[in-house]
Amino acid sequence: MKRKKFFDTNWVKFTCIFVSLFFITAFAYSQVRVAVITGGHGYDKEPFEAMWASITEMKPTYFDYGVKKCEFFDKDHSDDFDTIVFYNFRQKITPKQQQNFLKMLEKGKKIIVMHHAISAFPEWDEFNKIIGAKYFLEDMEWEGKKYERSKYKHDVKIPVHVADKNHPITQGVEDFEEIDETYSGYYISPEVHVLLTTNCPENTPFLAWVNKYNNSEIFFVQLGHGPQIFANEQFRKLISNAIKWATEKNN
Repeated sequence: MKRKKFFDTNWVKFTCIFVSLFFITAFAYSQVRVAVITGGHGYDKEPFEAMWASITEMKPTYFDYGVKKCEFFDKDHSDDFDTIVFYNFRQKITPKQQQNFLKMLEKGKKIIVMHHAISAFPEWDEFNKIIGAKYFLEDMEWEGKKYERSKYKHDVKIPVHVADKNHPITQGVEDFEEIDETYSGYYISPEVHVLLTTNCPENTPFLAWVNKYNNSEIFFVQLGHGPQIFANEQFRKLISNAIKWATEKNN
């Protein structure tokens, strides 16, 4: 009787451990794989990563390259990650890395570009076509037209209006206000599909959009300097939706 009880008890323990491991493994495999590229610009790391951690459906892997070239594209990562978030600034990208980047987009991979990553690769003109925008880091002539240096301002309360409530990225997102950094005087392609706007006089009217490039679509959001915006419920909803949009098939 004691021997039977011993086996019964251990069988229950074994079953519980097995079931727990099964669900832990299944959850890990169900999470989408997201590469988050940083470097070249300071940011509030703890609240930034807390925002990504709040999206339980994703598993972020961080790649911080400092002020170096973006070594992420030394190889084709198309099959390694479900989407890529760009939060880097003023980094070099070699011709070979450019080819791997473009190969990823040719395969239809959707990507997310946030805030200062509007100038992730300022010396690569094709990147401006990819995201549908260009921030001018200095007075310059670009595509036959002269532009003054774009402007920014920290710690401004920015009213955010959802311009397209029917897009998957804006589902459930309400208008909100938050303190963040403004950008103005930069180029935005007339071909972009605008999702968020603002009437803040110190900011360009468009805050977020989707741009089509070859077989891919790119979501850009100007907001994201932090730290307040990273804890904002509506902004987190927006970013969570963007991850889902970028990683779901046939959406």
